[in-house]
Amino acid sequence: MPRMALPHEKFPFTAKLIAGAPQQAGVYMLWYDEDVVYIGHAKGRGATIRSLLVEHFSGNLGPCTRRASHYSWQIAGDPGAREHELLEEYRSAHQCLPCCNARE
Repeated sequence: MPRMALPHEKFPFTAKLIAGAPQQAGVYMLWYDEDVVYIGHAKGRGATIRSLLVEHFSGNLGPCTRRASHYSWQIAGDPGAREHELLEEYRSAHQCLPCCNARE
């Protein structure tokens, strides 16, 4: 099965638009303007894409991701594996991790 690219559609990182994010498992990217600052995953059940975006937006997961300007997401059957793929793709292209992933 070919790798699926993360959708390039980005949504403003606002409470109103986060409320429309999926309540499912998957991966998400936080952006600051045109730069990816964080790649994360939601395992499902209580940890959904929406619930984790809310945590980032509230600052509960640190100031680095709170400064994001946009977000994007993708439903994934194995979110942890998909997150790993995206991080490796990013590292290969930029020789580093996104700035907020590097702080973990």
